[in-house]
Amino acid sequence: MNIIKLKKNQIVLFLGLLIFISYSCKNEPDKKAPKKSYAWKDLSKEDQGFLDLVQHKAFDFFWEGFDENTGLIYDGHSKNRRTSVATSGFGLSAFIVGVERGWITKDEAYKRILLTLNSYYKDPNNPDDFCVEGKYGFFYHFFNIDTGKRNGKSEVSTIDTAILMAGVLDVMEYFKGTEVAILADKIYKNAQWDKYINEEKAVVGGWRPEMKPVAVYKGYNEYNLVYLLGLGSPTYTLPDASWSAWASGKGFIPIKPYNDIGEFLTPHGVLQPLAYIYQFPACWYDFRNKSDDYVDYYKMSINALKANKEYTNSWGYAHGYPEELWGWTAIAGRDGYLGFSHPYNGTLAPSAVLASLSFIPEESLRAIKYMYQNYGDKIFKEYGFVDSFNPYQNWYDDTYLGIDKGNEVLSIENYRSGSIWKRFMDIPYVQTGMKKAKFKNL
Repeated sequence: MNIIKLKKNQIVLFLGLLIFISYSCKNEPDKKAPKKSYAWKDLSKEDQGFLDLVQHKAFDFFWEGFDENTGLIYDGHSKNRRTSVATSGFGLSAFIVGVERGWITKDEAYKRILLTLNSYYKDPNNPDDFCVEGKYGFFYHFFNIDTGKRNGKSEVSTIDTAILMAGVLDVMEYFKGTEVAILADKIYKNAQWDKYINEEKAVVGGWRPEMKPVAVYKGYNEYNLVYLLGLGSPTYTLPDASWSAWASGKGFIPIKPYNDIGEFLTPHGVLQPLAYIYQFPACWYDFRNKSDDYVDYYKMSINALKANKEYTNSWGYAHGYPEELWGWTAIAGRDGYLGFSHPYNGTLAPSAVLASLSFIPEESLRAIKYMYQNYGDKIFKEYGFVDSFNPYQNWYDDTYLGIDKGNEVLSIENYRSGSIWKRFMDIPYVQTGMKKAKFKNL
């Protein structure tokens, strides 16, 4: 009897242990459960198809806005045939995306790209050769698409010319050994980067005939694109000291306003994490797993875009917006252009969300799908998402901006294939600039 009782007790203890283990396993988090992947290859066919549609429509903005006489692209928000030098830069790379996606042929892209490049190169043997107006190989920010002449009191812009040069180098690499590559190389080498610096070797914003050079922009900004391209030039090179003149002692102030978001940099060290500041350079430069002597720019950009969401969500929660409505950048507003506006007023930029896909894909995909599903044809039209909208004001823009459409096309491509990053980072001039800025692999 004692033996039987002992066996029964053992059985009871054994069963109890099984129940305890089973209960513990159910209530303890599964640390081995894989996190859902938001890499392009792991998206559903529906999500891939949706983003392909968005990218294709944004590409059409450049393809259908192309002027067959000058090769310039009509920046359709303007009624006076105004365009920008940056629109051309985005357009050049967008045409390559169109080839890679099968939307146009390589020959179609080549012919248009050649015409565009010719409009940015003055043939020294032909005094009547058409060329966009500028100074020292840089070009006015805004100009007339038919004449190439300066629009209003627009400045010769260093950052907008840098965006052009990024596109120029991209097509040079893509069409190696062709007339396009030869012409692109000439345009890049014509740019006199060393003419646009101050006594401290920092790059100025530009130049106007009516005044002194446009001021230096202090603090972190999208100008790392200017510096890296200028450092890589084999002709009118920026001094090596320029990178440090921009980065050290010029307002590189890290901020950490949110407990659950790492620190990041903004202009002047104030809470203004406008999305384009982090996205424009990353349309071409692959900052992943790299750092200079100052910061990991890719990681910092992730933090800044998370802060962009948190900042706009804070306003949105107080005004009836759901979490999915976020995205703040320099855009059109109901009452005019919104740059570094303060306080934030609820105006949303779909491009800011779409171009965040390669940084924070989960938050970006959820938000852009929500916008599309809930606002439909109010904000999604001929060329995809309009530049901006504000549900609180019941205002919906009906225009598009070249820099924002370009940001969408290129950023989505890097998210889905990384092809622009791969091609661009192989360019010797680009590698030289990165080396001079002392970038190293992490």
